Amino acid sequence: PLSRLHQDVLYTICNPCGPVQRIVIFRKNGVQAMALPSPWNSLAPPTFDSVQSAQRAKASLNGADIYSGCCTLKIEYAKPTRLNVFKNDQDTWDYTNPNLSGQGNL
Repeated sequence: PLSRLHQDVLYTICNPCGPVQRIVIFRKNGVQAMALPSPWNSLAPPTFDSVQSAQRAKASLNGADIYSGCCTLKIEYAKPTRLNVFKNDQDTWDYTNPNLSGQGNL
């Protein structure tokens, strides 16, 4: 069975590459995905604090298993240049705004 990942697991894995600003997990048809906005657009902040951190994360984590033999990471840059987080919960978190309510305001 597929293990359900939460943002705190991804934060723990990604944070050594550089300070994480936002995490968003998308779930569709049994696939879980985390988006990294393109670090080359200077108009919006990336998920990480810098272009170098985002590049380091992709280089070091792409193809790595979260758990031995499963939950392999496939990391690609997303088309959006900013991840919009409306609430801090198990699937989304904005580390630049820890006071977002778990209730969310859309």
